[in-house]
Amino acid sequence: MNSKDYRSTLGGVTPSPAWRERTLAAMKQAQGQKRPSRKPLAIVATAAVLAVAVTGGVWLSGRTEVDPDGPGVAHTPEPVVTPTPTPGMPKVWDESFSFVTNPGNLAANSPSAGRLDELTELPVYENPIPTEEEQRTLLDQWAGILGLTITDVEWTASYGEETMGREPTLRAECADGTKLWLRGMYDLYLYDSPDLTAIHDRALQALVQAAASRSENQAAAPAVYTSKSETYGFDGMARTTWTTVVRDPDAPLEEQIWDTAFQCMESTDSTLRIYLPPAESISTYPLRSEAEAVASFLSGDYWGCHYTSHPDQATVLLVELEYDLTMGQPYFQPVYRILYTQDYWDEVIADWVFDGVDPSPFTGVGVAYVPAIDPEYQDEVPYRRYCNDGLAHMTPEDLL
Repeated sequence: MNSKDYRSTLGGVTPSPAWRERTLAAMKQAQGQKRPSRKPLAIVATAAVLAVAVTGGVWLSGRTEVDPDGPGVAHTPEPVVTPTPTPGMPKVWDESFSFVTNPGNLAANSPSAGRLDELTELPVYENPIPTEEEQRTLLDQWAGILGLTITDVEWTASYGEETMGREPTLRAECADGTKLWLRGMYDLYLYDSPDLTAIHDRALQALVQAAASRSENQAAAPAVYTSKSETYGFDGMARTTWTTVVRDPDAPLEEQIWDTAFQCMESTDSTLRIYLPPAESISTYPLRSEAEAVASFLSGDYWGCHYTSHPDQATVLLVELEYDLTMGQPYFQPVYRILYTQDYWDEVIADWVFDGVDPSPFTGVGVAYVPAIDPEYQDEVPYRRYCNDGLAHMTPEDLL
């Protein structure tokens, strides 16, 4: 793939253990008498998507909000929920998932949904640790694309190969007050901008131009797909993320998956995160099947900030395939993204929302990740996913 293509995605900050402990203590103190609520689970195949053929200069305005000094960059913030223990379910207390009103809103809108049987192999891309000079060159390039003038920079070296801080960071302040934060060579985060809409528009224009230059069909304009994702907190307030993807719907599925990862922007009201494209792939690897990935999750072998102590009882809602671009990855490789729910989570939500919040609109949905590369080759391209301060890998032994 062309390294001049562009992707952006907004990350949320995963709550730390200290935050979780304080929040749960406050909720228990504020908890009143509430009736558990049961309701049927409804899911749509995908979130609402707007597809637009781009021929002019009309772009979607950006929206963003994230703590730049937080512990990490997951996708949508994943609120922690701790269920009341049930007899025979001793670890339910530690479970975590998202509050949603429509499970489809957590779908990644991957073109792979419903087409996973078409894929037998995919390329894997290296994520090298750059030098300060390499990062500065890239940041200067992007500042020019976004119409920004850098006035001050601060560089932080890598904390080591097998750490959350694997990628060095380069922070910069611009003449208009905009802050830039480049992690490695693929993650550019912006905040404190006085005109985020204009920056969003310039970034999207770069995505469209890159997609058009890479397309084999020069007569067709690339399409822009926009979707909204909403999760809710214990206070019942929505946390909204907008995702914009530029891709050719007529391209081979492998290319569309690449575009969805590396030609995409996610934003909220005050920040924007741009994920930049990788270098050429190191190799193409065979994939495990969707059924094998789901079986791995149901057995308790999966990754992610969400956790259930009874995966074998979970209802799988949707399976998609995407490239994992979260922090600390030595390789950008495909993963299965599995949306699931538990029957007892509705009662948990009713028990834990703040007083005065109606729990009936909400459903609990978890997201589990399973590496898509055939396990026979995982030693060649080791997979990692972090949450808070460590690896977020659940195994069957954790269920004992």
